[in-house]
Amino acid sequence: MAEKDKRTYVKVHDGLPDHPKIIEAGGEAGWLYICGLAYASRQLTDGVIPRRLIPRLTDGSKPEASASALVRVGLWHEGEHDCVSCPTGGADTYVIHDYLAHQRSAAEVADLSAKRAAAGQRGGRRSGEARRAASEGEANREASASAKAKQAGSKTEPETETETEVKEKNSRTPAEPDDAPIRHDVERVCKHLATVIEKGGTKKPPVTKKWRNDIRLLIDKDGITPEQAIAAIDWAHASDFWQAHILSPAKLRQKYDTLRRQALAEQRKQRPAGPQTAPHDTSAMTEEEKKRALKFG
Repeated sequence: MAEKDKRTYVKVHDGLPDHPKIIEAGGEAGWLYICGLAYASRQLTDGVIPRRLIPRLTDGSKPEASASALVRVGLWHEGEHDCVSCPTGGADTYVIHDYLAHQRSAAEVADLSAKRAAAGQRGGRRSGEARRAASEGEANREASASAKAKQAGSKTEPETETETEVKEKNSRTPAEPDDAPIRHDVERVCKHLATVIEKGGTKKPPVTKKWRNDIRLLIDKDGITPEQAIAAIDWAHASDFWQAHILSPAKLRQKYDTLRRQALAEQRKQRPAGPQTAPHDTSAMTEEEKKRALKFG
C-alpha cells in the first residue's frame, strides 16, 4: 500500500496566470505571490510574511521590487494597513490580501489535526477491543453461548462503541426524512440558486435531496433567513470570482460568513480608482449591487 501523502497544499485559482493584476505586476512578482502562499501555509502565519525573508522566497532578480509590485496592484498589503478583511502584521511584514478567505487558518489546521488524531485513537481502541472480544469468545465459547441465550430478549449496544461516540452520534443534526413535506422556504432558495447558476452560463443543476437538506440546515441550524441566503447568492454571482465557487448549497453554507464580511467591507470603504484590490474584486458596485450587499449584511 502506498504511503499516505502528508504534504499540505494551498488553493490557487486556475485563472491566476492570466489575471490582470498578475500581468500588471509581472512574471517574477507572480512567482513571488505563489511562493508567499506556500510559505504562509507551511508556517501557519495566516498570510503574514516577514520582509527579511522575501529574498529567500524567490530566485527573481529583484525580489523587493516584486514585493512592491504586489503591494501596488493590491495582492499584498504593507504590514500595517487599513483593509478590514485582512489581519495586520508588524511594520516589517507583508500581508497576503484575503489569504484567510481562500486558505486554511492556523486555528483551522490545528483543529483538523486534533480531529484526525482523535479519530486515529478511536480506531486503535476499536481494533484492540475487537481483538480482545474475539480472543475471549474463542476461549469461552460455551459460556458465551449460554449468556446470549439468557439475554436473547434484550437489546444491547455494540461492545466496541464508546460513550463519547454515542454522544457524538446523538448530537448530529438528522437529515430530513424522505416523507417530510416540502418546505416552501427551502424550495425558494434552492430554485433561486439553480436559476442564478443557469443565468451564469452553466447548465441548470437539479434540486436534489442533498440540496434541500443543506439549505434546511442553513436556515434552521445556521439561523440564516431565506432573504439573507438569496441576497448572498445574488452578491456572490455578481462577483467574477465567487460566481465560479458558489455552485451548491453546501458551498454557500461553508463560505457564507466570508461572503458577508466582504459585502460589509465593500460598504465601509470607498472604492479607489485604478487597479482592483483583490484578484476576485468586481468593478465599482452599481446601486442595485449596493442594495443587495446592504440587505445581505
